[in-house]
Amino acid sequence: MLLCRNVLLLLRRFRYTSQYYTMDNLLTPGDIRDRMPVNTAGIIVIGDEVLKGQVADSNVSFLAKKLHALGIRLCKVSIIPDNIDIIAQEVAEYSSKYDQVITTGGIGPTHDDVTYEGVSAAFAQPLVTNDKLVTYWSWFNGDPPGNTQRTSTVKMATIPRDSVILYANLPTTLIPDNKFPVITVNNVCILPGLPKYLRAIFNALEGVYFKSSGKKFHVRRIYLNVFESVFTGRLNAAVNKYKDVVFGSYPKLNNPYYKTVVTMEAQDQKLLDEAYNYFESQLDKTWLAEQGELLGDSWIRTKELMDSDELSTMNFSARLKRSVEILDKCLDEYNLPEIFISFNGGKDCTVLVHLVHSVILKRFKQSEFPKLNAVYIRTDSPFKEVEDFISTTAQRYNLNLITEEGPLQQGIQNVLKSNQDFKVAILGIRKSDPAGAGLSHIQKTDEGWGNLLRVSPLLDWSYQDIWNYLRELNIPYCPLYDLGYTSLGSTTNSRPNSALQYTDENGETKYKPAYCLEDEFLERVGRQ
Repeated sequence: MLLCRNVLLLLRRFRYTSQYYTMDNLLTPGDIRDRMPVNTAGIIVIGDEVLKGQVADSNVSFLAKKLHALGIRLCKVSIIPDNIDIIAQEVAEYSSKYDQVITTGGIGPTHDDVTYEGVSAAFAQPLVTNDKLVTYWSWFNGDPPGNTQRTSTVKMATIPRDSVILYANLPTTLIPDNKFPVITVNNVCILPGLPKYLRAIFNALEGVYFKSSGKKFHVRRIYLNVFESVFTGRLNAAVNKYKDVVFGSYPKLNNPYYKTVVTMEAQDQKLLDEAYNYFESQLDKTWLAEQGELLGDSWIRTKELMDSDELSTMNFSARLKRSVEILDKCLDEYNLPEIFISFNGGKDCTVLVHLVHSVILKRFKQSEFPKLNAVYIRTDSPFKEVEDFISTTAQRYNLNLITEEGPLQQGIQNVLKSNQDFKVAILGIRKSDPAGAGLSHIQKTDEGWGNLLRVSPLLDWSYQDIWNYLRELNIPYCPLYDLGYTSLGSTTNSRPNSALQYTDENGETKYKPAYCLEDEFLERVGRQ
């Protein structure tokens, strides 16, 4: 009875829209979305293997973040078995309640791939075999020449009658022909369960089928060094006062930088700011954890970038992942007292300090964060801004900062004489740097530089990668970079980059910030 009732609701809901869902795709996905505003969504995960714990689902987290960024409220997630009746009932209910429904899993050539059958039953539609899909899956599956297709090919080409087939352009590393068919029925989008395909499909259809609701969820956070029981009454008062703001409180165990983070979310930025200011005013100022987000959440934010496909710098997430793997290998084989970071206050070294901090935070669950060794070899005529930044950064990250006078090689030798435990130097060098092209990620130092292992986790990073990481994670950097410097040496050999020069409305010469440089081959313009 429940399924019948939901089907009737669906027929009413879509009685004016069936003309837009044709097998001939007379309208584009964008046309469909323009006629169906999307504010709410539900996700149905289909698969016995998920329910049995044989496969850990990672698709929901990805989809939830994507939908949230589009201003679409994810209302419910279900995990159900490969059962036609259960799939039909769940899809019918979700489709009647939410503007967008996404199913994952259960599409394939085997007996337990029954998502198409379940969706077809949900909408009281027969299954039909689509000739274009037969041709596609015959090619994909490598069927022998002729008119005889494998049973598995026909099964994958048999879909609900009123389906619209979208073709997502995927990387050739996944599909040689680029295009991958995605089946939609009314407001239901049927996605595969394999994460690499699901993510690639969503990214390909984002902005075309999966479109912004036109709304935005604004979020602010307060990090506290006390647990929830201390401020519960004040939090409840804020919740009662601001009904249109969604509050969340999340304890954090074994984090040296904060014990609780309180989140506030609203579509009205002004209302959110008012709620934030009110709640903050009710707290004891000694409870505030100033470095909670930057340092306490450093690994969480780094991991988000590793898992993200969104940055326009090609394959940045893969390069970031490789850097983390290199640091993990280093920390597996050496103890922290045997390692130092080369830190001169530049942008690359700043990324390096934060990245090493993040990886250590991931690995060491301690109430007190261990000290990191950092070595600064002081050159002639250093910028005051650079030295001030080095000092501030050392305090912020609790670095054991060792300063030696240059030149560089002599300074390193002096450091090793007084710190004989050092075996590893972690450097922020990139291949685009002078002498960087011939280096490896992990190698012994050249003769005359001490008996050190040189580790270069950022070797493959581009100039834009560096700025993406700094700016995405809001990492403080030397203020000279905002004055047009793109490469820092000393006051005698460094100038603002002429490629960033412009004339303002008053006729004065100014420089754009370093992150505005588009051609990374011009990075060292200004260095003599």
